[in-house]
Amino acid sequence: MNLHPEELSWARAYEKQLPFEPLSREQIHSIMTQGRELHRWFKNHQRTHCLISLAVLTFLLGGDYLVLLRLPAIWLHAGRQNPLGPIVLAGVVCGVLHCWLMYSLGTYTIHEGAAHKIIFPSLGPISRLGHFLAVNLSRVAGGVPSYYADVHMVHHSKFGTTADSEFLNFVTPRRYWLTFLPLAAILNYSDFVVHRPLVYTRSRVVTAFVALAYQGVYAYLIFRSWGLGFTLLVLLLFTHLGFYLDRLRQFTEHNLMPLDNLNGSRSLGVGFWGMLVGAGPWGSPCHWEHHLVASIPWYQQLLLHRYVVRLLTPRQCQQFLVAPLIGFPRLWWRILRESYSFIRASSPTGAAPLSSP
Repeated sequence: MNLHPEELSWARAYEKQLPFEPLSREQIHSIMTQGRELHRWFKNHQRTHCLISLAVLTFLLGGDYLVLLRLPAIWLHAGRQNPLGPIVLAGVVCGVLHCWLMYSLGTYTIHEGAAHKIIFPSLGPISRLGHFLAVNLSRVAGGVPSYYADVHMVHHSKFGTTADSEFLNFVTPRRYWLTFLPLAAILNYSDFVVHRPLVYTRSRVVTAFVALAYQGVYAYLIFRSWGLGFTLLVLLLFTHLGFYLDRLRQFTEHNLMPLDNLNGSRSLGVGFWGMLVGAGPWGSPCHWEHHLVASIPWYQQLLLHRYVVRLLTPRQCQQFLVAPLIGFPRLWWRILRESYSFIRASSPTGAAPLSSP
Protein backbone atom coordinates (compact mmCIF):
# COMPACT_ATOMS: atom_id res chain seq x y z
CA MET A 1 0.00 0.00 0.00
CA ASN A 2 1.32 3.44 -0.93
CA LEU A 3 1.06 6.35 1.49
CA HIS A 4 -0.91 9.15 -0.18
CA PRO A 5 0.26 12.52 1.21
CA GLU A 6 -3.10 14.13 0.49
CA GLU A 7 -4.88 11.49 2.60
CA LEU A 8 -2.53 12.15 5.50
CA SER A 9 -3.20 15.88 5.13
CA TRP A 10 -6.95 15.34 5.10
CA ALA A 11 -6.66 13.06 8.14
CA ARG A 12 -4.75 15.73 10.08
CA ALA A 13 -7.23 18.40 9.11
CA TYR A 14 -10.20 16.19 9.98
CA GLU A 15 -8.71 15.32 13.38
CA LYS A 16 -8.49 19.02 14.31
CA GLN A 17 -12.25 19.47 14.05
CA LEU A 18 -13.24 16.02 15.34
CA PRO A 19 -15.14 16.07 18.66
CA PHE A 20 -13.67 13.08 20.45
CA GLU A 21 -13.43 11.66 23.96
CA PRO A 22 -10.12 9.74 24.18
CA LEU A 23 -9.30 7.12 26.77
CA SER A 24 -8.39 8.60 30.13
CA ARG A 25 -5.14 7.83 31.92
CA GLU A 26 -7.04 5.68 34.40
CA GLN A 27 -8.68 3.69 31.61
CA ILE A 28 -5.37 3.18 29.79
CA HIS A 29 -3.66 2.04 33.01
CA SER A 30 -6.44 -0.43 33.74
CA ILE A 31 -6.39 -1.81 30.19
CA MET A 32 -2.60 -2.20 30.16
CA THR A 33 -2.69 -3.96 33.53
CA GLN A 34 -5.27 -6.40 32.21
CA GLY A 35 -3.26 -6.82 29.02
CA ARG A 36 -0.15 -7.74 30.97
CA GLU A 37 -2.10 -10.37 32.91
CA LEU A 38 -3.38 -11.89 29.69
CA HIS A 39 0.09 -11.85 28.12
CA ARG A 40 1.55 -13.52 31.20
CA TRP A 41 -0.95 -16.38 30.85
CA PHE A 42 -0.09 -16.69 27.16
CA LYS A 43 3.65 -16.94 27.89
CA ASN A 44 3.08 -19.54 30.60
CA HIS A 45 0.70 -21.77 28.59
CA GLN A 46 2.24 -21.86 25.14
CA ARG A 47 1.59 -25.56 24.56
CA THR A 48 -2.09 -24.98 25.25
CA HIS A 49 -1.94 -22.04 22.89
CA CYS A 50 -0.39 -24.21 20.17
CA LEU A 51 -3.22 -26.74 20.55
CA ILE A 52 -5.74 -23.91 20.16
CA SER A 53 -3.94 -22.74 17.00
CA LEU A 54 -3.89 -26.28 15.61
CA ALA A 55 -7.63 -26.60 16.27
CA VAL A 56 -8.33 -23.34 14.39
CA LEU A 57 -6.32 -24.39 11.33
CA THR A 58 -7.93 -27.85 11.37
CA PHE A 59 -11.38 -26.26 11.52
CA LEU A 60 -10.68 -23.90 8.62
CA LEU A 61 -9.05 -26.45 6.31
CA GLY A 62 -11.41 -29.25 7.31
CA GLY A 63 -14.37 -26.92 6.94
CA ASP A 64 -13.28 -26.03 3.42
CA TYR A 65 -13.11 -29.73 2.53
CA LEU A 66 -16.61 -30.34 3.89
CA VAL A 67 -18.05 -27.26 2.17
CA LEU A 68 -16.62 -28.14 -1.23
CA LEU A 69 -16.92 -31.92 -1.32
CA ARG A 70 -19.60 -32.95 1.21
CA LEU A 71 -22.09 -30.11 1.69
CA PRO A 72 -23.19 -30.06 -2.00
CA ALA A 73 -24.73 -33.52 -1.46
CA ILE A 74 -27.68 -31.76 0.23
CA TRP A 75 -28.75 -30.42 -3.20
CA LEU A 76 -26.81 -32.43 -5.80
CA HIS A 77 -26.32 -36.06 -6.80
CA ALA A 78 -22.67 -36.97 -7.27
CA GLY A 79 -21.69 -38.16 -10.72
CA ARG A 80 -25.08 -37.31 -12.29
CA GLN A 81 -26.60 -34.56 -14.39
CA ASN A 82 -28.31 -32.18 -11.95
CA PRO A 83 -31.03 -29.58 -12.66
CA LEU A 84 -29.95 -25.95 -12.98
CA GLY A 85 -31.82 -24.73 -9.88
CA PRO A 86 -30.06 -27.01 -7.36
CA ILE A 87 -26.71 -26.32 -9.06
CA VAL A 88 -27.15 -22.57 -8.65
CA LEU A 89 -28.35 -22.89 -5.05
CA ALA A 90 -25.52 -25.23 -4.07
CA GLY A 91 -22.98 -23.12 -5.93
CA VAL A 92 -24.03 -19.91 -4.21
CA VAL A 93 -24.11 -21.40 -0.70
CA CYS A 94 -20.88 -23.38 -1.00
CA GLY A 95 -19.11 -20.63 -2.94
CA VAL A 96 -19.87 -18.02 -0.29
CA LEU A 97 -18.79 -20.34 2.54
CA HIS A 98 -15.62 -21.33 0.69
CA CYS A 99 -14.64 -17.71 0.09
CA TRP A 100 -15.31 -16.74 3.71
CA LEU A 101 -13.21 -19.67 4.97
CA MET A 102 -10.35 -18.65 2.67
CA TYR A 103 -10.69 -15.05 3.86
CA SER A 104 -10.64 -16.22 7.47
CA LEU A 105 -7.65 -18.50 6.89
CA GLY A 106 -5.75 -15.76 5.08
CA THR A 107 -6.43 -13.10 7.71
CA TYR A 108 -5.50 -15.40 10.59
CA THR A 109 -2.29 -16.78 9.12
CA ILE A 110 -0.94 -13.57 7.61
CA HIS A 111 -1.75 -11.39 10.63
CA GLU A 112 -1.14 -13.57 13.69
CA GLY A 113 1.31 -15.85 11.88
CA ALA A 114 3.42 -13.80 9.50
CA ALA A 115 3.25 -10.40 11.21
CA HIS A 116 3.04 -11.16 14.93
CA LYS A 117 4.50 -14.70 14.89
CA ILE A 118 2.20 -16.03 17.60
CA ILE A 119 0.25 -18.86 15.95
CA PHE A 120 3.03 -21.30 16.84
CA PRO A 121 5.63 -19.56 19.07
CA SER A 122 9.14 -20.92 18.75
CA LEU A 123 9.43 -23.70 21.35
CA GLY A 124 11.44 -26.21 19.37
CA PRO A 125 11.78 -27.91 15.96
CA ILE A 126 8.09 -28.96 15.76
CA SER A 127 6.73 -25.51 16.63
CA ARG A 128 9.17 -23.88 14.19
CA LEU A 129 7.87 -26.19 11.47
CA GLY A 130 4.33 -25.31 12.52
CA HIS A 131 5.16 -21.61 12.28
CA PHE A 132 6.58 -22.05 8.78
CA LEU A 133 3.52 -23.97 7.59
CA ALA A 134 1.04 -21.58 9.23
CA VAL A 135 2.70 -18.51 7.75
CA ASN A 136 2.76 -20.00 4.26
CA LEU A 137 -0.87 -21.07 4.47
CA SER A 138 -1.62 -17.38 3.94
CA ARG A 139 -0.44 -17.90 0.36
CA VAL A 140 -3.44 -20.16 -0.25
CA ALA A 141 -5.63 -17.05 0.12
CA GLY A 142 -3.33 -14.90 -2.05
CA GLY A 143 -1.26 -13.29 0.70
CA VAL A 144 2.46 -12.52 0.51
CA PRO A 145 3.52 -13.05 4.15
CA SER A 146 6.94 -11.39 4.15
CA TYR A 147 5.59 -8.23 2.52
CA TYR A 148 2.59 -7.96 4.82
CA ALA A 149 4.69 -8.56 7.94
CA ASP A 150 6.98 -5.66 7.10
CA VAL A 151 4.24 -3.10 6.44
CA HIS A 152 2.03 -4.23 9.30
CA MET A 153 4.66 -3.98 12.02
CA VAL A 154 5.58 -0.49 10.80
CA HIS A 155 1.85 0.32 11.01
CA HIS A 156 1.99 -0.46 14.73
CA SER A 157 5.22 1.38 15.48
CA LYS A 158 4.65 4.45 13.24
CA PHE A 159 0.86 4.69 13.43
CA GLY A 160 -0.66 7.72 11.73
CA THR A 161 2.64 9.21 10.54
CA THR A 162 4.38 9.61 7.19
CA ALA A 163 6.22 6.35 7.94
CA ASP A 164 2.98 4.36 8.39
CA SER A 165 3.01 2.11 5.33
CA GLU A 166 -0.48 0.84 6.16
CA PHE A 167 -2.06 4.25 6.67
CA LEU A 168 -5.85 3.85 6.96
CA ASN A 169 -7.13 6.87 8.89
CA PHE A 170 -8.38 8.63 5.78
CA VAL A 171 -8.90 6.41 2.75
CA THR A 172 -10.63 8.30 -0.06
CA PRO A 173 -13.80 6.58 -1.31
CA ARG A 174 -12.46 6.56 -4.87
CA ARG A 175 -9.59 4.24 -3.94
CA TYR A 176 -12.05 2.00 -2.13
CA TRP A 177 -14.54 1.86 -5.02
CA LEU A 178 -11.82 0.82 -7.47
CA THR A 179 -11.29 -2.41 -5.52
CA PHE A 180 -14.67 -3.62 -6.84
CA LEU A 181 -13.47 -3.77 -10.44
CA PRO A 182 -12.98 -7.28 -11.90
CA LEU A 183 -9.77 -9.01 -10.77
CA ALA A 184 -8.88 -6.09 -8.48
CA ALA A 185 -7.40 -8.60 -6.02
CA ILE A 186 -4.55 -9.24 -8.46
CA LEU A 187 -4.57 -6.19 -10.76
CA ASN A 188 -3.63 -2.70 -9.61
CA TYR A 189 -6.75 -0.69 -10.37
CA SER A 190 -6.26 0.67 -6.86
CA ASP A 191 -3.30 0.53 -4.49
CA PHE A 192 -5.70 0.07 -1.57
CA VAL A 193 -4.34 -3.43 -0.95
CA VAL A 194 -1.99 -4.64 1.74
CA HIS A 195 -1.86 -8.43 1.42
CA ARG A 196 0.56 -8.25 -1.53
CA PRO A 197 3.03 -5.84 -3.16
CA LEU A 198 1.95 -3.93 -6.26
CA VAL A 199 4.66 -5.59 -8.36
CA TYR A 200 5.54 -9.22 -8.88
CA THR A 201 8.32 -10.25 -6.53
CA ARG A 202 9.71 -13.75 -6.04
CA SER A 203 7.51 -14.20 -2.97
CA ARG A 204 4.40 -13.07 -4.84
CA VAL A 205 5.13 -15.58 -7.61
CA VAL A 206 5.39 -18.33 -4.98
CA THR A 207 2.03 -17.19 -3.61
CA ALA A 208 0.46 -17.42 -7.06
CA PHE A 209 1.70 -21.00 -7.50
CA VAL A 210 0.53 -22.09 -4.03
CA ALA A 211 -2.92 -20.51 -4.46
CA LEU A 212 -3.37 -22.00 -7.95
CA ALA A 213 -2.24 -25.43 -6.74
CA TYR A 214 -4.70 -25.44 -3.82
CA GLN A 215 -7.64 -24.19 -5.87
CA GLY A 216 -6.65 -26.36 -8.85
CA VAL A 217 -6.67 -29.59 -6.85
CA TYR A 218 -10.07 -28.73 -5.41
CA ALA A 219 -11.38 -27.72 -8.85
CA TYR A 220 -10.51 -31.18 -10.17
CA LEU A 221 -12.08 -32.97 -7.21
CA ILE A 222 -15.20 -30.79 -7.31
CA PHE A 223 -15.58 -31.33 -11.06
CA ARG A 224 -15.31 -35.10 -10.63
CA SER A 225 -18.00 -35.10 -7.95
CA TRP A 226 -20.40 -32.28 -8.78
CA GLY A 227 -19.87 -31.27 -12.39
CA LEU A 228 -18.66 -28.26 -14.35
CA GLY A 229 -21.48 -25.82 -13.55
CA PHE A 230 -21.07 -26.12 -9.79
CA THR A 231 -17.27 -25.91 -10.11
CA LEU A 232 -17.41 -22.69 -12.10
CA LEU A 233 -19.88 -21.09 -9.68
CA VAL A 234 -17.80 -21.91 -6.62
CA LEU A 235 -14.32 -21.12 -7.91
CA LEU A 236 -14.99 -18.27 -10.35
CA LEU A 237 -18.09 -16.28 -9.44
CA PHE A 238 -17.25 -15.97 -5.74
CA THR A 239 -13.47 -15.74 -5.95
CA HIS A 240 -13.40 -12.08 -4.93
CA LEU A 241 -15.84 -12.19 -2.01
CA GLY A 242 -13.10 -12.57 0.61
CA PHE A 243 -11.18 -9.68 -0.96
CA TYR A 244 -14.27 -7.45 -0.80
CA LEU A 245 -14.74 -8.29 2.89
CA ASP A 246 -11.07 -7.59 3.58
CA ARG A 247 -11.24 -4.18 1.87
CA LEU A 248 -14.46 -3.42 3.77
CA ARG A 249 -12.75 -4.28 7.06
CA GLN A 250 -9.74 -2.08 6.43
CA PHE A 251 -11.89 0.75 5.12
CA THR A 252 -13.81 0.88 8.41
CA GLU A 253 -11.27 -0.04 11.13
CA HIS A 254 -9.38 3.28 11.28
CA ASN A 255 -11.09 5.61 8.83
CA LEU A 256 -11.95 9.06 10.29
CA MET A 257 -10.42 8.17 13.66
CA PRO A 258 -7.66 10.13 15.52
CA LEU A 259 -4.03 9.69 14.47
CA ASP A 260 -3.24 8.02 17.78
CA ASN A 261 -2.39 4.36 18.27
CA LEU A 262 -4.50 4.03 21.44
CA ASN A 263 -7.55 5.94 20.17
CA GLY A 264 -7.35 5.54 16.41
CA SER A 265 -9.18 2.25 15.85
CA ARG A 266 -12.64 0.72 16.11
CA SER A 267 -13.76 -2.68 17.35
CA LEU A 268 -16.37 -4.58 15.35
CA GLY A 269 -16.97 -6.82 18.34
CA VAL A 270 -18.02 -10.46 18.53
CA GLY A 271 -21.47 -10.16 16.95
CA PHE A 272 -22.55 -10.92 13.38
CA TRP A 273 -20.57 -8.11 11.71
CA GLY A 274 -17.42 -8.88 13.67
CA MET A 275 -17.58 -12.53 12.59
CA LEU A 276 -18.42 -11.74 8.95
CA VAL A 277 -16.24 -8.71 8.18
CA GLY A 278 -13.66 -9.46 10.87
CA ALA A 279 -13.03 -12.95 9.41
CA GLY A 280 -14.19 -14.88 12.45
CA PRO A 281 -13.08 -14.79 16.10
CA TRP A 282 -9.47 -15.60 15.11
CA GLY A 283 -9.48 -12.89 12.45
CA SER A 284 -9.70 -9.20 13.32
CA PRO A 285 -13.07 -8.52 14.98
CA CYS A 286 -11.44 -6.70 17.92
CA HIS A 287 -8.95 -4.59 16.04
CA TRP A 288 -8.94 -1.74 18.54
CA GLU A 289 -8.04 -4.13 21.37
CA HIS A 290 -5.26 -5.49 19.17
CA HIS A 291 -3.78 -1.99 18.90
CA LEU A 292 -4.15 -1.48 22.64
CA VAL A 293 -2.27 -4.72 23.46
CA ALA A 294 -0.65 -6.12 20.32
CA SER A 295 1.21 -8.98 22.04
CA ILE A 296 -1.79 -11.17 22.91
CA PRO A 297 -3.44 -13.77 20.62
CA TRP A 298 -6.93 -13.59 19.17
CA TYR A 299 -8.85 -15.35 21.94
CA GLN A 300 -7.36 -13.03 24.55
CA GLN A 301 -8.31 -10.04 22.41
CA LEU A 302 -11.93 -11.24 22.76
CA LEU A 303 -11.51 -11.36 26.53
CA LEU A 304 -9.89 -7.92 26.56
CA HIS A 305 -12.79 -6.61 24.46
CA ARG A 306 -15.28 -7.65 27.16
CA TYR A 307 -13.09 -6.00 29.80
CA VAL A 308 -12.63 -2.75 27.86
CA VAL A 309 -16.33 -2.35 27.06
CA ARG A 310 -17.13 -2.19 30.78
CA LEU A 311 -14.74 0.75 31.21
CA LEU A 312 -16.13 2.97 28.47
CA THR A 313 -18.42 5.95 28.81
CA PRO A 314 -21.54 6.11 26.57
CA ARG A 315 -19.76 8.60 24.30
CA GLN A 316 -16.72 6.35 23.98
CA CYS A 317 -18.93 3.37 23.15
CA GLN A 318 -20.33 5.32 20.19
CA GLN A 319 -16.82 6.21 19.00
CA PHE A 320 -15.04 2.88 19.37
CA LEU A 321 -17.75 0.23 19.06
CA VAL A 322 -20.30 -0.82 16.46
CA ALA A 323 -23.94 -1.01 17.48
CA PRO A 324 -25.78 -4.34 16.89
CA LEU A 325 -27.80 -5.14 13.77
CA ILE A 326 -27.53 -2.12 11.46
CA GLY A 327 -24.63 -0.45 13.29
CA PHE A 328 -22.00 -1.55 10.80
CA PRO A 329 -23.90 -0.51 7.63
CA ARG A 330 -24.57 2.86 9.30
CA LEU A 331 -20.86 3.23 10.09
CA TRP A 332 -19.91 2.41 6.49
CA TRP A 333 -22.39 4.95 5.15
CA ARG A 334 -21.24 7.63 7.61
CA ILE A 335 -17.59 7.18 6.59
CA LEU A 336 -18.48 7.57 2.93
CA ARG A 337 -20.76 10.56 3.51
CA GLU A 338 -18.39 12.42 5.83
CA SER A 339 -15.34 11.71 3.65
CA TYR A 340 -16.99 13.16 0.57
CA SER A 341 -18.40 16.09 2.54
CA PHE A 342 -15.11 16.92 4.27
CA ILE A 343 -13.08 16.74 1.04
CA ARG A 344 -15.50 19.07 -0.73
CA ALA A 345 -15.68 21.52 2.19
CA SER A 346 -11.96 21.69 2.93
CA SER A 347 -10.69 21.51 -0.63
CA PRO A 348 -13.13 22.76 -3.27
CA THR A 349 -10.41 22.71 -5.89
CA GLY A 350 -9.59 19.04 -5.27
CA ALA A 351 -6.15 19.71 -3.77
CA ALA A 352 -5.28 18.39 -0.34
CA PRO A 353 -5.30 20.90 2.52
CA LEU A 354 -1.98 22.16 3.78
CA SER A 355 -0.96 20.74 7.13
CA SER A 356 2.13 20.79 9.24
CA PRO A 357 3.97 17.54 10.03
